[in-house]
Amino acid sequence: MACTGRYASAWQFAAFFCTGVILSNVDDSGGAGNLFLTDSTVNFLAPANQVEAGVGMILYNTTANTSGPVTAVTAHTITATGVTWDDGDGYRIVLIDAIERSTIEHYLNIAASDLHVAMAQSGMCDCTLASWATGYLQKLNIIDAASYYQCRCGQPSMTDELRGRYLDWCNTQLQAIREGKLELCDGATGADFPALGYASPAWTDWSTAELIVDYEQAQG
Repeated sequence: MACTGRYASAWQFAAFFCTGVILSNVDDSGGAGNLFLTDSTVNFLAPANQVEAGVGMILYNTTANTSGPVTAVTAHTITATGVTWDDGDGYRIVLIDAIERSTIEHYLNIAASDLHVAMAQSGMCDCTLASWATGYLQKLNIIDAASYYQCRCGQPSMTDELRGRYLDWCNTQLQAIREGKLELCDGATGADFPALGYASPAWTDWSTAELIVDYEQAQG
């Protein structure tokens, strides 16, 4: 995986650090190929939800893996460019506008450079990541970015002390990556990984001397 770009997206940052910004459920239209999402259990226009059209909010069809900007909203339907719906399709909408999303992405990009440097120093930029590493890098990217930026709907508990603790945690993780103690590549183990080896036993003084000679010859 090349050391370029951010590892997390704006909606993941918002889900981690913002309050009340994600709606998710399933389409219950009873049909197929619909141009709009239908959810009879949710009022998208309610003050607690505040889904808005034309401001850059993104609607995701998590079943079809498609997404698009919201163009129209009613109490129980949402239309998004390029997204169609079958009954039972899962959806997710993040209640942040285009300006907020762009700002979050900017800080995710800045924070990602810390990861790129650490991975480059330990030779991990071109390897295949372990199955768990993608999620770990996303989390590290998000927490590092939050050290610089707090979204407008952010947690009121994000104090300077808490931000400092997050930054300290990030620095610890980045140091472990740089030093090879935390290995992100598939099939590799970090420098602190315990290993068990086998040493030939020396039963007599003669066999001890023979082992020493063999060792010295192997060392050249």
